[in-house]
Amino acid sequence: MNRKNLIVGQSGGPTAVINSSLYGVVSEGLLQDSIGHVYGMVNGIEGFLA
Repeated sequence: MNRKNLIVGQSGGPTAVINSSLYGVVSEGLLQDSIGHVYGMVNGIEGFLA
Protein backbone atom coordinates (compact mmCIF):
# COMPACT_ATOMS: atom_id res chain seq x y z
CA MET A 1 0.00 0.00 0.00
CA ASN A 2 1.18 3.51 -0.80
CA ARG A 3 1.26 5.26 2.57
CA LYS A 4 0.78 9.02 2.74
CA ASN A 5 2.28 11.55 5.12
CA LEU A 6 0.26 13.71 7.49
CA ILE A 7 1.33 17.22 8.47
CA VAL A 8 -0.39 19.13 11.23
CA GLY A 9 -0.03 22.70 12.42
CA GLN A 10 -1.69 24.83 15.02
CA SER A 11 -2.14 28.51 15.55
CA GLY A 12 -2.23 30.38 18.81
CA GLY A 13 -0.90 29.59 22.22
CA PRO A 14 -1.00 26.20 23.90
CA THR A 15 -4.41 25.70 25.49
CA ALA A 16 -6.17 22.57 26.70
CA VAL A 17 -8.44 22.58 23.64
CA ILE A 18 -5.62 23.05 21.12
CA ASN A 19 -3.48 20.44 22.87
CA SER A 20 -6.36 17.95 22.89
CA SER A 21 -7.06 18.55 19.22
CA LEU A 22 -3.40 18.09 18.34
CA TYR A 23 -3.23 14.91 20.41
CA GLY A 24 -6.29 13.55 18.61
CA VAL A 25 -4.86 14.23 15.15
CA VAL A 26 -1.46 12.72 15.95
CA SER A 27 -2.73 9.66 17.81
CA GLU A 28 -5.33 8.84 15.15
CA GLY A 29 -2.80 9.42 12.37
CA LEU A 30 -0.42 6.93 13.98
CA LEU A 31 -3.17 4.30 14.12
CA GLN A 32 -4.04 4.53 10.43
CA ASP A 33 -2.37 2.06 8.08
CA SER A 34 -2.63 4.61 5.27
CA ILE A 35 -0.44 7.14 7.14
CA GLY A 36 3.31 6.59 6.96
CA HIS A 37 4.60 9.55 8.97
CA VAL A 38 3.08 12.30 11.10
CA TYR A 39 4.88 15.64 10.91
CA GLY A 40 4.35 18.84 12.86
CA MET A 41 4.79 22.27 11.30
CA VAL A 42 7.06 24.73 13.07
CA ASN A 43 6.10 28.42 12.78
CA GLY A 44 2.83 27.64 11.02
CA ILE A 45 2.38 27.97 7.27
CA GLU A 46 5.32 30.38 7.01
CA GLY A 47 7.64 27.73 8.44
CA PHE A 48 6.19 25.11 6.13
CA LEU A 49 6.75 27.24 3.03
CA ALA A 50 10.28 28.33 4.00
